[in-house]
Amino acid sequence: MVHTFTRKGVEAIAGNHCHAVTKGTQPMKQTLSTLLITGWILSATAACTGPASRAAASQSGATESEIGDCDTRSCFVGLLDYGGQILLSREKPDGSLEEVYQVRRAKGSTIRSFTHGVLSVATLGIWNVVGYPIEGFMSSSDFIVFQVNYDSAGTPQKVEIQGG
Repeated sequence: MVHTFTRKGVEAIAGNHCHAVTKGTQPMKQTLSTLLITGWILSATAACTGPASRAAASQSGATESEIGDCDTRSCFVGLLDYGGQILLSREKPDGSLEEVYQVRRAKGSTIRSFTHGVLSVATLGIWNVVGYPIEGFMSSSDFIVFQVNYDSAGTPQKVEIQGG
């Protein structure tokens, strides 16, 4: 089968072809911009989980509620694993024991972590270099001091949080 084309017919076919190519670039531009936005969101999310952000979210330490929940001496001594020491341990004449503990206070919050993430994105990652040491330095000396009075059997009778 042989087809013959006139000049006018070829121009019409070429014109339709060019129109189709021009029309096809619009979805490609949208796809490219969608990929760029998705890539930016993914990199921002990755930056929000940088070391400074993780340090701000969870720093080990004891909370006042953990101290209040302890009901044995070994529990109180276990809180020293967070960092701290027994400041005073004295046995009274009636066989009871008085101890004063100093333990590191738990720090960290979602808001602080989010702030570190935003700063990391806004400074193109430089905040991770600066923020991680700052976060470590700021949490180095915050302690809770509390006194525990035990009966002669070693059962805690009174827990008094003195401050920190």
